[in-house]
Amino acid sequence: MEAVKAVQNAIDYMEEHLDEHVELEQIAAIAYMSVPSLYRVFYTMTGHPLKEYIRKRRTSQAAILLRQTKLPIVDIAITCGFESYQAFTKSFKKLVGLTPGTYRDASLYYSFERVNLLEKVSYTELKEVSEQFADVKVIRMAPMPVLTYRYRSSLREGLEEQAFHTFYCQLTESGFPLADARIIGRNVEPSDSYDEHEYEIMATYTELNQPLLPFNPDYRTAIIAGGLYAVSLTAADNAHTIISSWNRLLAEWLPKSTFTLGEHSFLEEWMHYKGKVSRLKLFLPVQRAKEQPSIEIIDIPSVPIRSFRCDGPRSQTMADEQLTAWLQDRRLSMDVSEEIQLYMSSNYGVLPTSDDYWYELSISLPGSTLLLEANKIIEGGLYACLTTPAYGSMTGVMDRLYSWLYQNADYEHDDLRAAHAKYIPGSNEDLERTTCVSCCIPVRLTKS
Repeated sequence: MEAVKAVQNAIDYMEEHLDEHVELEQIAAIAYMSVPSLYRVFYTMTGHPLKEYIRKRRTSQAAILLRQTKLPIVDIAITCGFESYQAFTKSFKKLVGLTPGTYRDASLYYSFERVNLLEKVSYTELKEVSEQFADVKVIRMAPMPVLTYRYRSSLREGLEEQAFHTFYCQLTESGFPLADARIIGRNVEPSDSYDEHEYEIMATYTELNQPLLPFNPDYRTAIIAGGLYAVSLTAADNAHTIISSWNRLLAEWLPKSTFTLGEHSFLEEWMHYKGKVSRLKLFLPVQRAKEQPSIEIIDIPSVPIRSFRCDGPRSQTMADEQLTAWLQDRRLSMDVSEEIQLYMSSNYGVLPTSDDYWYELSISLPGSTLLLEANKIIEGGLYACLTTPAYGSMTGVMDRLYSWLYQNADYEHDDLRAAHAKYIPGSNEDLERTTCVSCCIPVRLTKS
């Protein structure tokens, strides 16, 4: 552990002086090592040669400036610690594959994140999962002191962006050293009004800059508890991209991983340059799974349902709106009725962003009066079922079911019936974390 701290001290020192020429002997002295020892230990712990790490970090910082500023390329080169324009161009082209000028208008995005050895977590993952989700890393975040602000708005759309910009402007005007702070946000339940939405936005601080914390009656200090997180980067260009990235973590990566959903907070770190946001770092709370749930073959009876099916990229939102309106017209509520059962289905294998995608929400209708409004039936028969916590669109769970089925010699897919997911409400106030879903695909015995 002492070696880890020593190398991390060297990393922190390099990060503070990326824009300067620093001798390797100075870095080694910070780690209390000789230069040869630092070379060896640094590579062992980070997977990057020492000089290469510095070059990649400087290039990553330059890539941000190329996209978010109109500074001349030669100024960016000097600002990011390169000795000359020529050295910068050569290094940038080697790492990114494009010249700095071409990169400025390209769709490619280059990023090399700062290494934090104290957050590194060792775990065993299936090879196919680690290859499919190479960008997802599991880290252990240490507790962090933060200055927090709850932004309120009657509008849900754009809530997070407005919270960030409001907080950033307020802190900038107060003189708080934002260059040294991480800005992190999370969605929270409204504190005192059902008509408003809230987003908690936070800035980290250290003992050194604690005296500079601005006074504001709307601010308070707190501690982010930390814990295990699955982390991934996403572009911050629009809400759909961010939601899709969250769904990829929650609905695709998590069910295939060796982790389950943790009890700590979902977090978003705002990656920005002087207030202009380029990316979000998503933190999905996880904990190590005790055991993987098993697949069961269940004979399910037919169920009459009222279904709401919509097509296209907005089909999930539209189906939810139609179901909600239908329930409100009949003064029914999914929250209070124990008799109404919720189901979901979609055309598995088609991207939700495609025009060919469809999504369907359905409810069971017990009682003779409601039974008359059924417009569809979930056909009974044998189903291969897997029950897990609710993971978004449940894509990863369906992947596991179909993978199991196609390798099974006893059962085959029944094309005459449709797959579905049945929601099982949780037993306490935190329905989001305690609700489970039973995903079911229709099967039949293989013909001999």
